[in-house]
Amino acid sequence: MDTMDSSNLHDWQQSLYRRLPESLKGFFQASARSHLLKQVDTVLMVYDERVYDLANGSWRQLSVQSETSEAETLAEAASDVLNQQTADRSVLLLLPSSDFIATTVNMPGVARENLRSALQLQAGMLLPSYEGRLAFAVNTSARAEDGNDIVLWTDEGRLDSLFDAFAARGLTLTAVMPRALAALEVAGESEVQIQDGDATTLTHVACVNGVLSRWLQIDRADLEDEQFARQWQEATSSRQGESAPPRQMMSADNYLNLPMPINGDREYSFVPSGAQALRRQREKGKRLMAMAAAAGVVLFLSATPFLLQSFQARSLLSTLAEQRELSTAARADQAVVRDFEERWGVLNEFPRQDVPDILLQLQAVLSPSVLTSLEIEEGIVRLEGESPDPQSLLERLEQNPAFTGVDFARATNNNRYYIDLRLSTVDFDGYLQRYFPDVRR
Repeated sequence: MDTMDSSNLHDWQQSLYRRLPESLKGFFQASARSHLLKQVDTVLMVYDERVYDLANGSWRQLSVQSETSEAETLAEAASDVLNQQTADRSVLLLLPSSDFIATTVNMPGVARENLRSALQLQAGMLLPSYEGRLAFAVNTSARAEDGNDIVLWTDEGRLDSLFDAFAARGLTLTAVMPRALAALEVAGESEVQIQDGDATTLTHVACVNGVLSRWLQIDRADLEDEQFARQWQEATSSRQGESAPPRQMMSADNYLNLPMPINGDREYSFVPSGAQALRRQREKGKRLMAMAAAAGVVLFLSATPFLLQSFQARSLLSTLAEQRELSTAARADQAVVRDFEERWGVLNEFPRQDVPDILLQLQAVLSPSVLTSLEIEEGIVRLEGESPDPQSLLERLEQNPAFTGVDFARATNNNRYYIDLRLSTVDFDGYLQRYFPDVRR
C-alpha cells in the first residue's frame, strides 16, 4: 500500500467525519470551539460607537465614512486602540446585543445532538423575513427548565466581513459574542440576570446554569410609550424565587470594571468561518510536520517496509470499517428527521393566527374608535367601523409591528372606515410555496 499524501489524508478524514453520529460530531465541534476560545488574548468591546480594549480601558471613536464599510471602520478602530500592536493577537469581539436576534424554539421530538441540524433545516422558517445567510448559537448540552431553547442569530456574511477586515490589519478575529454575555461569564452564579443598556437599546438576559432562559430587548424610544414602558417593567422585574435583581450593565465603565480575564462562552460565541479555516490550516501544518517525521522513521526502518505498511493498511481498514458501522445510527437518525418533517411539517408549520392576541393588539390601537366588522382569513384582516379620524387610525396601525400592508380597502365615508392589513407573523404564501407548490392563488 502506497503512503497517503496530505490531500488524500484530509479527504479521508472528512469522509470519516461525515459518517460520524451527531453526538460525536457535536463533541468534535465543541472541542474545536473550546480550543479556539482558549487562544483568545485580547477582548474588544463596541459600546455607543466606540471600540474599547477591556484590558486597559482605552478606546477609539468609530468614524463611519461613506466610502468605508462598517467592518473596515470597526477593524481600523480596533487596530488603533491596540496601538497597531496586532501581531499574533487573537481577538474576542463583544458586540451590542442589538446586533443579534433571539428566538425561542421548542423541539421536544429532536435529540439534543440533532438540534443544530434541525435548526439549520428550519432557519428559513424561523426567520422567514431575513434574506441573508444566518449563523446561530445554542446550548445543545442542556435546555431551560421550561423545555425551550433560546437561539441567538446573526448575519454570517457580516461575520466573514469582520474577519477579513481584521485579518487585513494583522488581527485574528477568533470569536464574536453578545456584549451582555460577558457579564454572565464573570458572575460566577448558577442563576444570574443582566440588564444591558446603551444609548439606543435595552436588553434583559437571564441565565440558569449556563443556559439562557430569557432574552428580552427593546428600543429606548419605545419606552416613551407608557404602555410599552409598563410592559417592559413587568417583563424584566425579578420573579418570585429568583436569587437576585438584574445586574445593571448600563455604561461602558460597568464592563471595564469586570474582572479579567473575560472568556468567550463556548455555546453562545460565534466563530467566523475564516477562524475555523485558519485553525484547520494550522492543524494541517502540524499534520504535515508529523507526516514528515513519520517519513523519516519509515526511511530509518526501511529494512522492514512491507511489515510496517501492511500493519498500517490493516489498521486503517479496521478503523474505516468501525466508523462505517458507527455511522449507521446517524443515517437512521437523519431518516427519522426527514420522515418526521415530511409527515408532520404540513401540520406543524401551518401558519398560526393568534386571534386573542390579534384582538388585544387591535383593541390597543383602535380605542376609542368603534369596530363593527372584523374578518381574518389567511393572515389578512379586514376592519370596518367608525372613527373620528380614520387617517390617524390608519397611521397607528402602520406603526404597530404586528401589522403590515395597512391600507384603506375603499374610500372613507365621513367617519366610516374600511381598512385591510396583513399579520406580520403569518406567511401563508411561504407555507403554500413550501408544502403545496402546485397550488395557485
